Amino acid sequence: MYRLLLVWCLCCQTMAQESLIVGWTDWQPFSFHDEQQQIRGLDIELVNAIFLRAGYQARFSEMPWARVLHELRFGTVQLAMSANITAERQQYARFTHPYREEETVIIIRRQDEPRWRGITSLDELRKTPDFHIGVLKGFDYGDTFRQLMGQPEMQARLLLRLKLDQLLKMLNAGRIQGLILDPHGMQEWVHQGLALDELYILLHIQRTPVHLMLSQKSTTQHQLDRLNQAIDELKQSPEYQQILERYEMVPAHQAITGE
Repeated sequence: MYRLLLVWCLCCQTMAQESLIVGWTDWQPFSFHDEQQQIRGLDIELVNAIFLRAGYQARFSEMPWARVLHELRFGTVQLAMSANITAERQQYARFTHPYREEETVIIIRRQDEPRWRGITSLDELRKTPDFHIGVLKGFDYGDTFRQLMGQPEMQARLLLRLKLDQLLKMLNAGRIQGLILDPHGMQEWVHQGLALDELYILLHIQRTPVHLMLSQKSTTQHQLDRLNQAIDELKQSPEYQQILERYEMVPAHQAITGE
């Protein structure tokens, strides 16, 4: 009863104030608190620019990604950022046009590169039973890796955790041999004092378009249409490229690949 009342209130509030509750997770450089505790990041700037064109106001609510998905399902959070489209999510969410791309790679310790350099494809990775992979719970890494995760022989080799720093500790301790993520997300580790040249990209898996994900319970098709129009307008504007360029992580990428 409480959830139904809350969803109803949120819907009324959205219509009255033209605002949407956006669930977000601390994930540099996409969304994070700066030194003044202001919310910053690539996705934050893009969402604000999209909302400005759509006539909405974003109300950001910080929580773990798994909870963002849970609350989106019930409608207490109305929008999530940086989302891939999956069959499961389509049961409770609607998706905008893509608003940017992300890259998916598998990262290992640089000291382990000689041991694993023979792995040049996901099929070879699948055939290497002593290679265990760290995965963030609730995250989707695109069609290619999703197919790999679904294979029975991979189930015991995937270790799920809620936070990236947990996976990094497991990697450094040798409990996993690699982890999967967008290499731009490694900026957070730089702030924690980690030297990126200690890590190495073993495999580039794919580039994937990402979307804003809206709750079916507390948003409407009309709102989706307005956001789609705003995304299309933003991507045609000079502002879009300016925002992307502010968060280019070329030096970090070169450091980890050894280029």
